[in-house]
Amino acid sequence: MNKPWLKAITATVALSATVAALSAQAADAPGVAFVYLGNPGDAGWTFAHDAGSKEAEAKYGSKIKITRVENVPESADSERVFRDLANKSNKIIFATSFGYQDFALKVAKDFPDTVFLTVTGFKKAKNFGTYDVRMYQGAYLAGVAAGYA
Repeated sequence: MNKPWLKAITATVALSATVAALSAQAADAPGVAFVYLGNPGDAGWTFAHDAGSKEAEAKYGSKIKITRVENVPESADSERVFRDLANKSNKIIFATSFGYQDFALKVAKDFPDTVFLTVTGFKKAKNFGTYDVRMYQGAYLAGVAAGYA
């Protein structure tokens, strides 16, 4: 499977050092949650995140417990979902849409032992970060192809 976008998301999902550290600290497998704007059948962003989560699940097996929540609107309702996932002992929560950024950041402040990650965001906090795919690689190749055309 040679898809750069999938590898980028998979690398983000893997978080090898974090998972290893959490596994060593916790008696139970640490929870890793994904909050989806749509459903994985969209063949787009949600599909790619879901594929990455499944690859991490296959790689780490019982060392992690993955939870997926689909069809969560980019609204205050997402805050309720993030809070619920954090209360259920998920140690890493992926907010897989830019519109979740402010809601996830608000919840992150109340759960300092949980890592929140939002895609394509720009805000940062001690336990809140962002991730993105390496789009510049494809953009570069498209520019080279356009130059030859």
